[in-house]
Amino acid sequence: MVLEKLGRSLDTAIRKIRRLPSVDKYAIDGLIQELQRALLSSDVRVELVFEMTENIRKEAMNTKLQKARRRDFVIKLVHDELIKLLGGKPAPIRIKPGKKNIILLVGIQGSGKTTTIAKLAKYYKSKGYNVGALTTDTWRPGAYEQLVQLSEQVGIKCYGNPNEKNAVKIAIQETKKAINDGNDIIITDTAGRHKEEKELMKEMAILEQKLKPNEIILVIDGTLGQQAYNQAEAFAQTTNLGSIIVTKLDGTAKGGGALSACSAANIGIRFIGIGEKIDDFEEFEASKFVGTLLGIPDIESLVQKVQEAEVDVEPEMVKRMMHGKFTLDDLYL
Repeated sequence: MVLEKLGRSLDTAIRKIRRLPSVDKYAIDGLIQELQRALLSSDVRVELVFEMTENIRKEAMNTKLQKARRRDFVIKLVHDELIKLLGGKPAPIRIKPGKKNIILLVGIQGSGKTTTIAKLAKYYKSKGYNVGALTTDTWRPGAYEQLVQLSEQVGIKCYGNPNEKNAVKIAIQETKKAINDGNDIIITDTAGRHKEEKELMKEMAILEQKLKPNEIILVIDGTLGQQAYNQAEAFAQTTNLGSIIVTKLDGTAKGGGALSACSAANIGIRFIGIGEKIDDFEEFEASKFVGTLLGIPDIESLVQKVQEAEVDVEPEMVKRMMHGKFTLDDLYL
């Protein structure tokens, strides 16, 4: 299972709630602590964990239910907060027939952008599009040759110029060639760059300006950890990101850093890479993903059932919700 450790921890927490005949303040406190431990141990940013669990606590204790069972309502709250953490569902990438359609992939070094180019190309090729791959990476030795090799595996043409050191010039010239060759979509690779590499971040902004891509996708390594938040935030401040692809998201990855990246950039996950093979690539469905993590495959049915119940908020219950203030120290209890 993807994010196996996190899934086990969340599943355990939810099972305890589902077994209870009724859910009171003490049960909710116990759930909150287990959620905090699970998310923090998976590298989700501390501030995000605090905000998410505090939202759950307030709603769980402050909402008067007319029909729904409180335990179902609490599970829905956990579901909704995880969905919010994941940034929701990205808008579809609109491919315009007969027009220039460019998808630009960006990310730090080693995030798996080049392999993801091939995976994404195969996905669009399976939809009936003519797809070309283009690399503008002038920094990493063998970047062009690697993409050529991967493109051959997928059965598409690769564009680039290993003798040119100006990434913007490569992008402009090779994009024209790809369009003239009749490609519907040009998936463009960029050099890996870190938020502190100011010139490379500036180059990325220029590439966006010159190419005017349909979408810029941030590629995040699922094993990256805490630094994923700051990196995603820096990329979002430099370019108009549309979605995220998370790579290396197998059973061993903690994955919390990638989840935090969604919040930092305020965008959702579009695809996940779950292995090294080109076919190890899936469209991301946030609700299904969260349902799997919580051990409730039919989570959408539960969510719908709660939504259909009449729910009223009683503000006066806030005063009776908790004694004292919740602090960051509580995260580690």
